[in-house]
Formats: sequence, C-alpha cells, structure tokens
Amino acid sequence: MIKENIVIDGIPITLERKNIKNMYLRVVPPKGEVKVSAPLFLSDEDIYDFIKSRKEWILKKQDLILKNKIKTPLKYTNGEKHSLWGEEYTLQLIKNSKINRAFIDKEKGILYLPVPNRSTIEKREKILNEFYRRELQHAIPSVLSKCGKKVGKQPKEVKVRKMKNWGNCKQNGVITLNLNLAKKKPIFLEYVLIHELCHLIEFNHGKKFKKLMDKFCPNWKKIKKELNE
Repeated sequence: MIKENIVIDGIPITLERKNIKNMYLRVVPPKGEVKVSAPLFLSDEDIYDFIKSRKEWILKKQDLILKNKIKTPLKYTNGEKHSLWGEEYTLQLIKNSKINRAFIDKEKGILYLPVPNRSTIEKREKILNEFYRRELQHAIPSVLSKCGKKVGKQPKEVKVRKMKNWGNCKQNGVITLNLNLAKKKPIFLEYVLIHELCHLIEFNHGKKFKKLMDKFCPNWKKIKKELNE
C-alpha cells in the first residue's frame, strides 16, 4: 500500500494506492476528511479526474457532516474516547475471566472494558451500556431525593433504558430515563428528573408546565440547550 496526502481543487485528500480493482471515495466524520482508495495501476490523471467529478458530492457530504455534527461510528476498540459524568476516558479492552464488569481508573483516565474472545461490536456495546446503566441507577436515589423535595412529588417508579428522548413520564407515575445520561454532567440528570417530576403536576408542555420549570429549575432553558447540543 502507498499512502500520500494530496490537494485537489482546494480539497485535502488522503490517497491510498492498493492492490484492488476499483476506486473508492469516502467522506469521514467527524471533520469530513476525504479518503480515496485507488488501484495501483491507475494513473494520477485518472485518479484526479475521478475526484474532480465527485467534487460537488464531496462538498455536500462535508457540509452535512459538519452541520449535523455527525460522529464516527463507535467500534468499542482500544483508544476510543468515552465519557462518564461529563469526563472523558480512554477505552482499554481487557481479557480477564475474573472481571466481568467495566470499571474506570480516574487517575489514569482509563475506562476498562472486559471482553470475551472474538467479541463483536454489539457485544462490547452491550457490556459498556450495562456499565452506564449501573452508574445511572446508583446515582438516581440521591438526585431523585433532592429533586423530589424541590418539586414536592415522587414517582411510582424510575426505570432506565436506551431511548431517543432523555426521559419520559407516564400518567401512572412511572419515569423512564435514558441510560446515556450517565455520560453527561450530573446537572443534566438533575434537570431531566425535575422535568419529569413536573409532569406529575402538569402533564403537557404548556404555560403552567414552563412556570413550574422556571420555579424549580430557573436556568432550565440553558441546561436543555447544552444537553441537546
């Protein structure tokens, strides 16, 4: 394989010449880097002409990635960055039959993930999600007690699962929280709990609900914006 960095029409490109039959072009998150894989037998002119013909597509793809802040898909491999309560850790896979739960070393900034031999991305993701679930479940009681005293309400039950929203509240009094809250700063868990507890008083998002949020979490709009960024 021969690797080089080139610039075509102002676009930086990483070009890799390989023993392959076809040419491939990718625009990679999160910065919109352009990567091209080309057969060894192709001339510079053929490669450059191909890239130029795809210039409009490249620019549109880069714009889409940057505007939507699209991230590189996680593979749960050594060196990846993962967060816990707003702090970033470097993932380190370990194979140890005596350890079956993920854990962190705060001083070294490492999140250790125990994995079985020949583990898949899905399996590693599942193990890490269980770690986040435990972290969130451990944090909930004290934060819920604090928020419950503020709002004057307590839920019937609090569940944790993967979901699109940060939280929801059913009319039967059951609150569900997104396990990804364990990745965020603790203030976001407090905000989401206050939000859902307010739904025990006012079930919709109308004026009365917003007044409750203003009362129990005065800077909730700013927190909400940061959480959703």
